[in-house]
Order: sequence, then C-alpha cells, then structure tokens
Amino acid sequence: MKKIVIRSIAKRDIKDVLSIYNYYIENSLGNFEENKVSLGNFTKLTNRIISKNLPFTVCCNDKSIIGFAYLQEYRKKSGYRFTYENSIYVHKDYTDKGIGNLLLKNLIKISKKNKMIKNIIAVIGDSKNYSSINIHENNGFKKIGILKKVGFKKNKWIDSIYMQKKL
Repeated sequence: MKKIVIRSIAKRDIKDVLSIYNYYIENSLGNFEENKVSLGNFTKLTNRIISKNLPFTVCCNDKSIIGFAYLQEYRKKSGYRFTYENSIYVHKDYTDKGIGNLLLKNLIKISKKNKMIKNIIAVIGDSKNYSSINIHENNGFKKIGILKKVGFKKNKWIDSIYMQKKL
C-alpha cells in the first residue's frame, strides 16, 4: 500500500468523502440513512463540524481519499455539550487493512487536545458490524448498551450498539 496520510478535510475532498458515505447508505446496514445525501446537505454538515472546531479528517493513499472520520454533537441539548459522536467510513476497496483503526486513533488523539471533548460515543449500526465493534474496543471504547431493533432498513430491523470512550 502506498503512503497513508491523515489530514483535515479540505473543500476539494467533499465530493470524494460523500461518495464513500453514500456507498454505505446504499450497501450496508451500518448507516441508518435510506436515501443518498446530497452534496449540498453534506457540505452543510461538513461546514457545521468545522465551524465548531471539531475534527473532520480524511485518510489519503497517494492522492485518493480512502476513508474519513469526524466528530459531531451527540445530542443538541446543552447538558450533552461535552459528549460527541464519532463516525468512521473506509472506502470499500480498503476495508480490513487497518484504515479504520488509524482514523479512530487519530480522531482520539485530536480530541484529547480539545478540552470541550470529554466523551466520545460510537453508535454502531447493526450488531453484526464486528469490524467497527472491534476497532472501537481496541481503542478503549466500552460497550454501554444495545438498542434492539431501533432501525429499519432494507426490510430488516437493526440493532444499535452504543460504545463510549472517556477522555
């Protein structure tokens, strides 16, 4: 594999990142969205994350985006202001190569520098998403609960696994 670089997202990356995101909407149970996200809406999400000084990183192999990770507000109520939810997606051609683990390690490292981030919550779609569960466990996340059959996609009921890392 060529040299891997993890860096902050740039405006020029948004289309490639959105392509990876929309792939998982269409082809997995890990993301509970059922319809592709538009470029406009994804750009708004990206801008909101960046404007709140939260990490949004991309992983590049040569000049291609092969994965990304970000934090966003866990909930909008003020009492949750120190808790954030992470998202990690890896291009389908680069799964099971350690990219998700690198992205999560980097996300944690960046988060520790921000005094507003005390907790990271992983909301993992599909209790059979063993790769995501293992990556989080290997990076110090603890399982804190399972919400049974809270998502419905592709005519299937889907669990959500909740994991937490205290910084």
